[in-house]
Amino acid sequence: MKLHIVVNPNGASGRAWSLWKELEPLFRKSEHEIKLYTSSKEEGITDIVRSITSSPQENYIVVIGGDGTINEAVNGIVDFKRTYFGFISCGSGNDLAKDLGLSKDAKELVQQILEGKIRRKSDIGEVTVYEGDTSFTRRFNISCGIGYDAEICAYVEQSKAKPFLNKLHLGKLVYLIEGSHVIFTTELTPMKLYYHNEMRYVDKALFVVGMNHAYEGGGFKFCPNASDQDRKLDICIAENLSRFDFFRIFPYAYNGNHVKFKGVHLDQVEDIDIQSEKPLYVHTDGEVVGQYSHISMRILEDQLQLIL
Repeated sequence: MKLHIVVNPNGASGRAWSLWKELEPLFRKSEHEIKLYTSSKEEGITDIVRSITSSPQENYIVVIGGDGTINEAVNGIVDFKRTYFGFISCGSGNDLAKDLGLSKDAKELVQQILEGKIRRKSDIGEVTVYEGDTSFTRRFNISCGIGYDAEICAYVEQSKAKPFLNKLHLGKLVYLIEGSHVIFTTELTPMKLYYHNEMRYVDKALFVVGMNHAYEGGGFKFCPNASDQDRKLDICIAENLSRFDFFRIFPYAYNGNHVKFKGVHLDQVEDIDIQSEKPLYVHTDGEVVGQYSHISMRILEDQLQLIL
């Protein structure tokens, strides 16, 4: 078995590379062939994985990094049926690893990966973003959101506190810090949602998120029953909430108990089309795509074959 190890040397404030150097002896002493790839400005994670999976043979890929790095990798997969995927998380959120119930012991994960067995097939989401007469798609493992939760991600990306908190292994706090800040500046926006063959009008939407896993944003369970096994997206809609409502409800989202409050709605869909009155931030797995007013989401036919 040939293992393609993909690392962003600067990922997770440098912790991705440090983790690779710690784990490298375990990979190297195995009977498998190991090939290391490091991303750069000229060749990103998506480009590397696209190049690897364009070959006709079976490919075993292992990514070391955070949820954003894993997202970039999945967006590069050309042939899901011939790709066997593993990852070792070291980001600030690590929501994918948490939802999958993976061990926090990286060395234990290496041993599982080296066995090369398909342990799980996971649903993959896809968002289509429309802008005028053009459109493009992005895949997501965990979630895709438009509005407030994506706006938080935009501020987290720019946060000066994030590298410092990451070094202290307190990266999740940056989501709370920026979330509390953004709620004072974000605007509730009218949206039209099309799903279940009908249109739902939301007068004052805070956000709409489609989730394939239960956790996002460092452990918040906006859709506590979301599963990567049911071929459906779980939807959370937050609407008509005041600033006071937010601070009253938001802490409950960490355990998924926010759903008991008025203004929070859950549903399960095969696909959904969202049109907002004005452009809003959109994210996939915490990675900001941009600001758009029209997106649609669905589950791909292909699944991700996980070897851990």
